[in-house]
Amino acid sequence: MLKHRLLASVIATLFANSLIAQADTVLPIENNTNPTDNTPNDGVIIDGDKLELHLDRKMRAIGNAVIHRGKQDVYGDTIEYDIQNDELHVIGNAHIELGNTKLTGPELKMRLSESIGEMRDASIVMSKSSEFSLQQRRAMSSETFSKQLGNLQNQQIGSDNLLNNADNQDTLAISVVPTSSKARGDAKAIFFEGEDKKRLVGARYTTCAADVDDWYIKANEISINNYTDSGVAKHAHIEFKGVPLLYSPWLSFSFNNQRKTGLLTPIQGTTSRSGFEISTPFYWNIAPNMDATLAPRVLTKRGVQLQGEFRYLEDKFSGIDNLEYLPSDSLTHTDRYYANLKHQHRLAKGWSAGYSLEKVSDDQYFSDLSTRIVTTSRINLPQQFNVDYANNTWRFNAIAQKFQTLDNASYPYERLPQMTLSGTKYYGDLSTNLYTQLVAFDTNKDAPIKATGTRFTAYPSVSLPFNKPYGFVTPKIGIHHTSYSLNNVANNLESQQRTLPIFSLDSGLFFDRDFKIANRGYTQTIEPRLFYVYIPERKQADIPIFDTSESDLNFSSLFNENQFTGNDRINNANQLSFALTTRFIESDSGTQRLSASIGQRYYFADQKVALPGADFRQSNSSDIIAGINTYLKNSWNIDAFWQYNTDDSKSVRTTLTSRYNPEPGKTLNLSYSYRRNLLDQFDLSGQWPLGKGWYGIGRTNYSLRESRIIESLAGLEYDAGCWQARSVVQRVSTATANANYALFFQLELGGLASIGANPLAVIKRNIPGYVSTGLIPETYQQPYYE
Repeated sequence: MLKHRLLASVIATLFANSLIAQADTVLPIENNTNPTDNTPNDGVIIDGDKLELHLDRKMRAIGNAVIHRGKQDVYGDTIEYDIQNDELHVIGNAHIELGNTKLTGPELKMRLSESIGEMRDASIVMSKSSEFSLQQRRAMSSETFSKQLGNLQNQQIGSDNLLNNADNQDTLAISVVPTSSKARGDAKAIFFEGEDKKRLVGARYTTCAADVDDWYIKANEISINNYTDSGVAKHAHIEFKGVPLLYSPWLSFSFNNQRKTGLLTPIQGTTSRSGFEISTPFYWNIAPNMDATLAPRVLTKRGVQLQGEFRYLEDKFSGIDNLEYLPSDSLTHTDRYYANLKHQHRLAKGWSAGYSLEKVSDDQYFSDLSTRIVTTSRINLPQQFNVDYANNTWRFNAIAQKFQTLDNASYPYERLPQMTLSGTKYYGDLSTNLYTQLVAFDTNKDAPIKATGTRFTAYPSVSLPFNKPYGFVTPKIGIHHTSYSLNNVANNLESQQRTLPIFSLDSGLFFDRDFKIANRGYTQTIEPRLFYVYIPERKQADIPIFDTSESDLNFSSLFNENQFTGNDRINNANQLSFALTTRFIESDSGTQRLSASIGQRYYFADQKVALPGADFRQSNSSDIIAGINTYLKNSWNIDAFWQYNTDDSKSVRTTLTSRYNPEPGKTLNLSYSYRRNLLDQFDLSGQWPLGKGWYGIGRTNYSLRESRIIESLAGLEYDAGCWQARSVVQRVSTATANANYALFFQLELGGLASIGANPLAVIKRNIPGYVSTGLIPETYQQPYYE
């Protein structure tokens, strides 16, 4: 039983709203009576230029005739109402208006008591986007669903394929929400066949203007049941420029935002590694809280891949499972697969548990079968279980974590297990804190031999904040203790301990003043902040590095006690951090137009603790960091960060991001990223009208250091008002293989249906500020010509 959801969704939007309006207009439904309405629901008021009453049985209105029943109105040249037989007959220009929908025909006949009647040669016009929202889609995207599972450290949905591209809504289901300002349809006949039941013959629908017949949704016959919010269509298809597309002899659909089992829209695409591909997903609505999607994916260079996704959501647990299997790849002659299983379970009394398991058959899987750089760049896939607990005071987390490494080089430590307990307790203004962690570090069997072992950390601390409207002071003192039990290390180093007292004093002030620029009021703030830390020196060179690295210097880490992440290194410190921030806030709107900050750290003691192979600091101050953020009225947004080394008078890190976005459909992005001896890239992207309905889109991410393009995209969009077409070519460099190319083409019909491989997810990810041409408000739309 074929159930084509694309046509079903569009047909539902076509007739559901209008026919509900028609039925309610002429049918008395007692249980819908508003008890506060002074007009009885079955009362009839008839009016016109000329009124006639025949033997108290028939009423007739001639000329500008109208009949009112409750809150419903029916208009026509002549209206006859047989009171005894409860029959309504409208002759000439019969039409019904309800909200933004108008139903018109030359004649309307209806036996009101039995809800039986007909209107022939009916036309439907919606003057603006209908409030009736029809969305035959799953409740949320797979990635959104996955991110709501809870405390799973890895939330990445593995491969970007035609089944589980979370950003690409249309690959999973069809969103049917009219976005055009006008829509129209017609039917050769509408038959009312009892309460809540209608049958339409020769129906069609479009969002094109009255003189433009570029596309239609057509069906020979449609039966609609308003009670079950469902319908059946026979011989339905989309017709574009006179060419029929996506024909289905029979289909069933729901028009009340209800999911329904059936085939989803076929999706086509092409990549340089896999050739032309087509996928036809099948959606299985197992239960209101459970569904599955199955899809065969034909790859002309590789064979047929089977994809499946299963999702479930209960009050206390939820999960999502993704499986892919490609038997006997025609290029590699191997069976290839991908699995991603996630589950989170909420137990009693604050406890929860879950797992996140991810695995692929081979190292080249993502680079061969994906087009997303965030996916193709992945080299470590986590496989972990977690247990969590939380209440008002305590938080506990335990994980057992391993990895599959795809580059045979970057082997992270496995945590088998890691247990963390932390808590905060207040005694008046006094805050007491405790952080503890126990970790057993191990290595993959294929990894080179290196130190392993167990690490225990405990850090109790006490702080007493003093807060005032003009500033704050927060002294804090604590003891940081770490002990190790190690393997694969030199003799006499198997057991090590380190205990350090830590004292810090954080303080800040707030100043503000009001002023005007060009008769516009602003408030400027000046916010100085000082942060002092003292930590004595302890020998740590013999402690191996399990999960520790040096933090980047920024306006967050500037006020951290420890410049290292992780617990394998605690820096010695006798230092003072200083930052000064100023903000300009628009008085009328409260909008922050500009903020600027500058900061530096001053050292009163030499550095004695560093990572293996790292040089010790020689100066008595850190690099200077500065940042600025602007939100200007001329449509420019600029964010900049700069790190400058005063010893060699050279930049260490520079980040500049700017966007010009004067109106929807016009956006230019320019960013530059520099990190000395590591990164030197610029990124240029944008969307801009080219005239006559054409828009250009593009993006290039170029590495000056490597003299190569990391990722690029180029495409064209055409907006014909009631339909849009877009074509995009994408090039992605991968971490485990050469670059991959992908070609996308999509035809979008009035915001109701799309045909082809949807590039919108790719475009939005590459071009910040991009707006689909079909969603650009009419005020900003470019003129188009056929």
